[in-house]
Amino acid sequence: MTIQRDPASFRDPSGGVFYADSRVYRYFRDESASTFRALLSSDFYASQVAAGALIESTPIERAQAPALYDGLGEADLVVEHPRLPLVSYPYEWPFEMLKAAAAQQLALTSEALDHGYLVKDATPFNTQFIGTRPTFIDVASIEPYVEGAVWTAYSQFCSLFLNPLILQSVRGIAFQPWLRASLEGIPVADLRRLLPLRSKLRKGIFLDVVLQDWFNSRFAASDKAVAAISKSSIAKTAVAGQLRRMAGQVSGLKRRKGTTAWSEYETTKSHYTAAADRFKEELVRAKVTAARPDVLIDLGCNRGQFSLIAAAAAQLVIAVDGDEASVGALYERAAGSVTNLLPLVVDLLNPSPSQGWGGVERAAFFERARPDYFLCLALVHHLAISGNVSLAMIADWLAAVAPAGIVEFVPKEDSMVQRLLATRKDVYPAYTQPEFEASLERRFRIEERAPLAESPRCLYVLGPK
Repeated sequence: MTIQRDPASFRDPSGGVFYADSRVYRYFRDESASTFRALLSSDFYASQVAAGALIESTPIERAQAPALYDGLGEADLVVEHPRLPLVSYPYEWPFEMLKAAAAQQLALTSEALDHGYLVKDATPFNTQFIGTRPTFIDVASIEPYVEGAVWTAYSQFCSLFLNPLILQSVRGIAFQPWLRASLEGIPVADLRRLLPLRSKLRKGIFLDVVLQDWFNSRFAASDKAVAAISKSSIAKTAVAGQLRRMAGQVSGLKRRKGTTAWSEYETTKSHYTAAADRFKEELVRAKVTAARPDVLIDLGCNRGQFSLIAAAAAQLVIAVDGDEASVGALYERAAGSVTNLLPLVVDLLNPSPSQGWGGVERAAFFERARPDYFLCLALVHHLAISGNVSLAMIADWLAAVAPAGIVEFVPKEDSMVQRLLATRKDVYPAYTQPEFEASLERRFRIEERAPLAESPRCLYVLGPK
């Protein structure tokens, strides 16, 4: 049995996550093992797992799997978690998903407190979306509440949840690039400098940003102040009140109004006739239904017109687009009704890289996403003309993404390509349909060519070569 430790699970000395035979396990050592056994038998654990708020943990005793325990050499308890089809990161979530994860974190922490527990960590990396539902996965960070204990995760919650949401809600600045560059979040000192005075006077922002920043700068360098804080005691009712206040703060944050160049694309597609749009929908529905893929990725999903069609047949649809507002609209559209769709913000010309400790703590997007079918609709011309990626490179990339799928070619005479060429010199002589077909045929078997009705565009249904 080969045991592989999760490269992102190294900070907790009392245990960690590992993989064996394509299954996901967590181990506990010493006192943490008995603490977690008690949690497993609690009403709190049972209710949160049943509600989908907490990931399930199935104990594996030493007699059941001695090789697991022998391979680790340091485990007093091993539990198995269900394997998620895709691990996503907060810098791949739109505003609406980070807000949902923040609300779920606070609700879980409040419920834990009511049952005599406290969640010691508050990072969105401990939450995963199973479809559109946020689920807390770091079960080891749930510990017994000690009378007088403060919620030590407050600053972490602010840096990684609250501050990014405030930045986007108040200033309209997308938080994803910041979180991708700074895995510890947005410091209150930086956020304070970015906020206008009128926003700083709001009660919640004044307490959580302005006052916290003042406190940090005033007392962080004082050994006496740090010692006093470490010995401080706070009533349980005060912790509960802090969590309620934070929940209200998060609930009140809204996406800043406005549209992007692509957020209204689906509803204003003047370059498609109704017949062409209907033909495209019917072909996608028929081909995905016939393929029945386990994991389908919709590359350049926009607001999810075709992602939602695909979700009726695929086990899971990963819907990705670089336009954050469009992905947020898709999340709101699907949340609560479509359980097998995961919308993510991914710039396909610059997808999430491997990064963090050792360059492997957070894996690259296409190392985590392993679909077996793709949709690549109305995207190739953007990659080729806006991104200067050759058609041969696009075909190679699609073959690396998945072995089969549907791709759309938009020729130069199409109005959308003409719009892209309006502000640049046409240096794309190889951007032709014959060249695209030749590039596809080197990597795939073209099963069907389907010109769109009343349109110069063409769909290609591709299979493994």
